[in-house]
Amino acid sequence: MFLLFFLISYNIVDIEVETKWTDSQLILEASGLKVGNEFRSDDITNAITNLSRLRLFNFIAIDTSIVGDGIFFKIAVEEAPFLTSTPKFEGNEKIKNKVLKDRIDLRIGQVITDKLIFESKNKILELYKEKSFYYTTVKDSSTIDSMNKIELIFIIKEGAEPRIGKIKIEGNTAFPDANITKLMQNKPKAFLRAGKLDEKKLKEDVEKIRSFYKEKGYLDIQVDDPIIEVKDNKFIITIHVTENQKYYVGDMSFNGNAVFGTQKLEKLLTLKKGNVYNLSKIEESHQNIGAAYADEGYIYVSIIPKESVRDSIIDIEYIINESSPANINRVIITGNYNTRENVIRREIVTMPGERFRRSAVIRSLREIFNLGFFEDIIPQTGIPDDSGNIDLIYQIKEKENVATIGGGISFSALDKLTGYFELSHPNMFGKGQRLYTKFELGGRLTNLQLGFTEPWLFDTRTSAGLDIYYTNRYWDYYTKRDIGFAARVSLPFYLDYTRVSYTLRTEQTKIYDISSTYTPPSSGYSLYDDTIPKWTASNAFALIRDSRDFIFNPSSGLLTVVRAEVAKKFLFANVDYNRITFETRAYFPIYWKFVLMARIKAGIVTSIDEVPIYKKFYAGGIGDNGVRGYPDRSLAPKLYDRVAGGNAIVVNNIELKLKLSQSLAFLLFYDTGNAFSSYKDINLHNMYRGIGAGVRIEVPMMGVIGFDLGYGLDRETPGFEPHFQINPLGMF
Repeated sequence: MFLLFFLISYNIVDIEVETKWTDSQLILEASGLKVGNEFRSDDITNAITNLSRLRLFNFIAIDTSIVGDGIFFKIAVEEAPFLTSTPKFEGNEKIKNKVLKDRIDLRIGQVITDKLIFESKNKILELYKEKSFYYTTVKDSSTIDSMNKIELIFIIKEGAEPRIGKIKIEGNTAFPDANITKLMQNKPKAFLRAGKLDEKKLKEDVEKIRSFYKEKGYLDIQVDDPIIEVKDNKFIITIHVTENQKYYVGDMSFNGNAVFGTQKLEKLLTLKKGNVYNLSKIEESHQNIGAAYADEGYIYVSIIPKESVRDSIIDIEYIINESSPANINRVIITGNYNTRENVIRREIVTMPGERFRRSAVIRSLREIFNLGFFEDIIPQTGIPDDSGNIDLIYQIKEKENVATIGGGISFSALDKLTGYFELSHPNMFGKGQRLYTKFELGGRLTNLQLGFTEPWLFDTRTSAGLDIYYTNRYWDYYTKRDIGFAARVSLPFYLDYTRVSYTLRTEQTKIYDISSTYTPPSSGYSLYDDTIPKWTASNAFALIRDSRDFIFNPSSGLLTVVRAEVAKKFLFANVDYNRITFETRAYFPIYWKFVLMARIKAGIVTSIDEVPIYKKFYAGGIGDNGVRGYPDRSLAPKLYDRVAGGNAIVVNNIELKLKLSQSLAFLLFYDTGNAFSSYKDINLHNMYRGIGAGVRIEVPMMGVIGFDLGYGLDRETPGFEPHFQINPLGMF
């Protein structure tokens, strides 16, 4: 009889709906059943599935009966209640109601099915687990009135909040536990460490352990899922490893290389025969070979390392399909809305028709970045033509508010409280021209500066500029006034990354307001000699080699500067001196975003007569002669207990910089330096030392703001000295 039910064809003759609150027609239409349709074996299953999708019912039943040659259906449903008020929580002390409400996300008027209540309880349990609460239980209590409205309460029994007590590594013989556990993000509880368990990060920890072993040659490493136990309210995490065999590099060979000889390619390998097999170094070797081919235009090269295993030895054969080199069809610049295209194009060294070279693209990016008014530059390639040649696209993103306009009040140990107004623009009218003007007025400083630089004079790589200034500054026991102008010109030298510059400077200097306590020396230079205005006409020459990757916040490269300034008495000029300085800075990327900078500066100044006090060297504070941890210009020979300056200087700075972004960096520093009476008195054992920390932040419309806190180790009373600076040019 049962078999006949499916063998004989029946039509649906009637459908009865048994409901209390829901419209019968809605249920009938949602079920998909229709009177007159032929009955199919999956009609009942489909109808229950369709009604379940409404999410209105806790219970759905469909009965059938045969009447003559037709089938009679009866659909019975039990409606779920709807929420009449916000769910309530009891027993929760560690997690606030709002956090729980946001997690379960139940709203007033929503139909609350048994399934939805079950899911909400699981969400609460997951939340407690994320917060490191274990063995939490959640029960629900509800009241349903005669109108099918429900008031829902979740009763929570908060579990324990254990911390990681110990992490055990089992099965490891090649490396001690400490070498493995230090890789993990989950750590046992300790001073200033909460020791919370994060199971998502624990999965990442397992992958880190696998990667660590593979980098050490254990390619068949097995790391089991961690076992988590709770004892005495502490987590005991056990991770079992099976190290298996350790592999070594065997023979390394190349097949298909014609552009480069085998010896050239071997130098690019980071692993040699007999080394422990290291996956990351294998990948690095692969990238080095690819980069070498890209530098010669072979961007379509295919490099496949074929590995053969002999017991614990892995032989590697690099199968190379060099393909054909690519030339550049067009060089396209996009995204430059303010900067004129020729300002960017003149910095680019990749030219149409030339061979595509990766190193030339990198050099072009460096030159464009160093203009200082672009936030990002992304090189892209277009679709190759039939010959495999490509278009090279530089996608530019310009900085917002590249101009610096500001005014306000600043404070420094040197100038005390000063009001200022400044206007600086490094990209006037989109032509790359730099305009700078600044006016400062304070109790110790009056300063007016105006400067202009044309980076490409007559559309050549010659840079020229003009500066006009008026400075009236009170030093410790006298006031010095300078009025002058300088004309600058700079052009490339035949060495790469190198330029030579010449500056003609003419200025009038006057000393006045000399303190009544000032005692002039019995012989030699006296401040009173300069109470009558004196004129200086100087010629300054500089040789500058700058291979830094980015001049504003560098990570690698070298800056070397040799300057010679000569001032002679002739015509109206009555000041004589010769001043020579040498400075070099080296930047080394050492790990992640950490950069090490080492700098040394030395200088001497001489004169036929006596070197004026304002042309001498002063160390201390910040700036070119900075030794942080000491007041500005405080480290120099003294005369009658007053700083009188030195004729020679040596300064050394070491910085460890954490470069989080191009506009934010933190640093630790160690400075040494001093000014000496003459070059004969230079004594590296008589240097003042300072240590400390600082931060550099690039702020739109202001430039780079820097703050350093230095600790002077060799002060009479060792202590801290704060240093604050604003650089409108954006130099870190």
